[in-house]
Amino acid sequence: MKEQEKIQLLERIDQYIRGELSQDEIDELWKQFLQHPEWYDWFETELHLRSLIKKGKKPNFGKGEEPEGSKPSAIKGYKVWIYAAAAAVILAIGLQFFSFEQDEPIQSFALTEIEESNLIGADVLRSDERPAEGLDVAINEALATAYEGDTEEAIEKFQELLTQSPNNQQRVRIEMNLGILFYNSGEYESAKTHFQSITEIENIEDHQKEKSWWFLGNALLNLDQPRAAREAVFNAYSMNGRYQSAALSLLKKLDVRLGNIPSGESPERLGE
Repeated sequence: MKEQEKIQLLERIDQYIRGELSQDEIDELWKQFLQHPEWYDWFETELHLRSLIKKGKKPNFGKGEEPEGSKPSAIKGYKVWIYAAAAAVILAIGLQFFSFEQDEPIQSFALTEIEESNLIGADVLRSDERPAEGLDVAINEALATAYEGDTEEAIEKFQELLTQSPNNQQRVRIEMNLGILFYNSGEYESAKTHFQSITEIENIEDHQKEKSWWFLGNALLNLDQPRAAREAVFNAYSMNGRYQSAALSLLKKLDVRLGNIPSGESPERLGE
């Protein structure tokens, strides 16, 4: 259940307490409990309703009529029970919902894997005036190996290319590919090293640096380093590129987990 849906449900229950719901709306709320047994179980457990339900003390699923033969005192007692029940629902369900959010491991915030489309090949130009560089050809050969599913061999080829003094653009491609291959193999420490290296390369395109910060943040989440991850994700967010929306969503989650309350609507860099 999405967080917004949880909030809407709790708001509806709050209206229930204050007597602001019609009988049809009350019936609809109970139908939600019937459709989601886990919510109804919390309701039942907290209020010890099992015995009450067996006695038939359930909400009226009619069209607003009071039960035939009901006395005013009985009706009044019924309404008091409804309000008390709803108050307990807010406590029981609210605590369950938000305790589950808190218990969610930080690694669950991270990308499960990085799509292969993010792997980068080299631009190979062939002409009499400008022959293709051997290193560019080798980068594409290693990339082809990765696409064929031989991850270990591809990693070995890219690691070898790093030792051949690549220029900055070639190094970005090699480091990015290594970072992605290690990430998808679950080797997050190695992935972190390569993504971090790209952020330190000068005179590269903004979208390359943004991507490296974004992937670095996700690697750090998998390493259970939420504060460092937030810093990397914030750097990606600040570059106003393709990852800004995803970075903003992740920053909000991390701020909740870290207990950070931004002073404005936009996220801010954390202090030391």
